[in-house]
Amino acid sequence: MCGNKFEEETTKENQKGIKPLQRECARPPDEGKLLRPLKETVKKARKNMKQKFAVVHRPDETSRQLKDELAGKLGEAGWTEDERQPDLVFAIGGDGTFLYAVHEYLDQLENVKFVGIHSGTLGFFCDYRCDEMDLCVQDVTHRSPQCESARLLQVTARGGGQEKTIYALNEMRIENVTKTQLMDIDINGSFFETFRGTGLCLCTQIGSTAYNRSLGGAVIESGLPLLQLSEITGIHHRAYRSLASPLILRPESVIQLRSASFEGAFLCYDHLCFNLDQETEIEVFQSQKQVQIARYRDLAYLQRLRILF
Repeated sequence: MCGNKFEEETTKENQKGIKPLQRECARPPDEGKLLRPLKETVKKARKNMKQKFAVVHRPDETSRQLKDELAGKLGEAGWTEDERQPDLVFAIGGDGTFLYAVHEYLDQLENVKFVGIHSGTLGFFCDYRCDEMDLCVQDVTHRSPQCESARLLQVTARGGGQEKTIYALNEMRIENVTKTQLMDIDINGSFFETFRGTGLCLCTQIGSTAYNRSLGGAVIESGLPLLQLSEITGIHHRAYRSLASPLILRPESVIQLRSASFEGAFLCYDHLCFNLDQETEIEVFQSQKQVQIARYRDLAYLQRLRILF
């Protein structure tokens, strides 16, 4: 009897503690309270999607009309056109226009991303065709991009007591079409060879599909930040001979090109160039400056390469 009485009292005590818990569990959840953090996240994401933008376009009527169409659609989506300090720069044209846009915003690369739109022949930097403007606007206003980083070449020309530094995304070239150009090539402080011919091209990974490819250079897959040195019409016979093949170099390599005279030669970088007058030395390496290419379409590098070529 004593045992049964003890069990009854214990059961009653336990039920006292269980009933409030059962009543608490029976209450319906506050859905508004549960969804509030999610709604705030979505609201914040939508706010972040509304950015400042600028459009750089090729100087033709089709590209100008596409620029007006794009600006109008983005304006309707709540975006602000700001050519001075944009978050996203659209390049309408081809690869040449994309390079032009990069050089236009060279001093703001840390804060700017780039999107390419074709308005003519296909380009490697461009993800959208001119008839995909609605898709482009839909993507940039509702999706977050995968950003592809590409380091720039830093090129310094020295001579005559002066020094000039420029940057290139695709490649730099020294070309002399008036006479044979002679150059000594040093790599990482050590003499490599003496070149005789029209010139030399040094490209980045992303530039390996451009001028370098037309020289017979190798295409370097994305994710390999290598450099490539290729000859431009080298002279090869019993008296003079250089490597005569593209040379793949490590990302940290420093290349020096020296000559007693660069008279008649041009230093070309991307779509730009200038005369080499009193310069006697060119130093090139990969800088810390990077271009951020906003990729909204999920295309693998090799798939993009196959479509282009």
